[in-house]
Amino acid sequence: MLSTPFHHALLLQKCHVLQQLRLLNTGSNIEGHLKPSVNQFAYQQLCHLIDGTVHRSEGNSCLLLGPRGSGKSLLMDKCLSVIPEQAIILRLSGWMQTSDRMALREIAHQLNEQVGSELHDLEGILRTSDDANSSDLGIPLSTSSLPLPTSAQLPSLISLLPTLPRSTIIILDAFDLFALHPRQSLLYCLLDTVQSCRAGTSNKGIAVIGITTRMDTINLLEKRVKSRFSGRMLRTAPSSEFQSWMRITESILCSNAFDTSSRQQMNEENSETWKDMWISNVRQFLADQAVLKCLHDTFSITRDVQVLTRLLTHLVTQLSPASPFPSSTGLTTAAAIQRGRSTFTSLYALPYPCLCLLVAAVLSDTSGYPFLTFEMLFESFRNQVRASTSAPVQIQGGSIGMMRCSRPAFELLISAYIFVPTTVPSLTTAKEFVKYRCSLERDDIKKAVDKFGQTNVKKWLYKSQQ
Repeated sequence: MLSTPFHHALLLQKCHVLQQLRLLNTGSNIEGHLKPSVNQFAYQQLCHLIDGTVHRSEGNSCLLLGPRGSGKSLLMDKCLSVIPEQAIILRLSGWMQTSDRMALREIAHQLNEQVGSELHDLEGILRTSDDANSSDLGIPLSTSSLPLPTSAQLPSLISLLPTLPRSTIIILDAFDLFALHPRQSLLYCLLDTVQSCRAGTSNKGIAVIGITTRMDTINLLEKRVKSRFSGRMLRTAPSSEFQSWMRITESILCSNAFDTSSRQQMNEENSETWKDMWISNVRQFLADQAVLKCLHDTFSITRDVQVLTRLLTHLVTQLSPASPFPSSTGLTTAAAIQRGRSTFTSLYALPYPCLCLLVAAVLSDTSGYPFLTFEMLFESFRNQVRASTSAPVQIQGGSIGMMRCSRPAFELLISAYIFVPTTVPSLTTAKEFVKYRCSLERDDIKKAVDKFGQTNVKKWLYKSQQ
């Protein structure tokens, strides 16, 4: 139980830590924890591309690729913040603008906000649409600042962008969703305008930057669109070291909550005493083996720093005078809340061959191949058997060989909906080449392997988490 003089100190500490977590969640204080070998190179390339657009009036296009939480949006915002000259920034999202016409409406709205009275040509184009065009989204013409553009107005609207008084940078978040629009008209007009933009002319530069987590996005583009894309792809990556999570956790929890204004509300002695108490308990918390295991298990599932912020947010909000310091129990509870419950109650009853295939699926997903076939898993299992130096495992009086991990075990996982097909069944595709994905969480597979108790399988699963 915390003594009464320190109740206010606990409240200030909680508010300060939650504020730091909010900044971390928006990427404002995570720059030092990004993977420098990958993200720093992408940052330099992206800055060079934007610099060419703004200062040399070039037409540029690129894709910013990377998994969630790898710093794509952070790099984009950081590059825009260092532009010496103000540019017109148009931000579109494939989740919000689900059609080309809605994207045009958003472009018109953002241009009207940033350029304003200089949009005489734009307003003239948009005012030619009839009332029906404006009612497609349920917005009356009288209440909308600009009517909804038609498909015929797309080339005219996009062609005006290089004639604007400043360079234009168009950011397409969830770029892969724009590639799923019918005929890809918006992408074609944008990239065609970029390709026709030449440095040294009277027009201003234009850049189209797509942000996506889907690595095969370039294959979704139609031939006419792909021919106008520069092919420049910049990759980002989250930190591959578990110690980066520990550094982030320690820096946030141990941050000083007592500035000058806070010290006026508490005397100097109490503030220093609380600071020593808090830091001492936080370091004990981070040295706890249960805490390290919980964070390491979460890190093995995802490298997304936002998951870490959710864990710490729940942990800090539960602090009270009765339990004023972080504990392993609170972190374990926060991790359990973030993870969904398993829908496979009979997972522990699976035979040995099925568990081997599940471990092989975990190893395949860790290696960057979430889609799998039986041949892929069987090859991984065979390589593990060859690499193992231990004696053959005896089960039910017989040794386990290649015959035990056969097609029937794979079919059993399919019938249990543990392996789910990723494509529609086709008569032209042999079943050996049909791709599946594992619907189980890695934590569920780990619990099943631990309960099974087979040492070699445990070692194999641990190798996939490194």
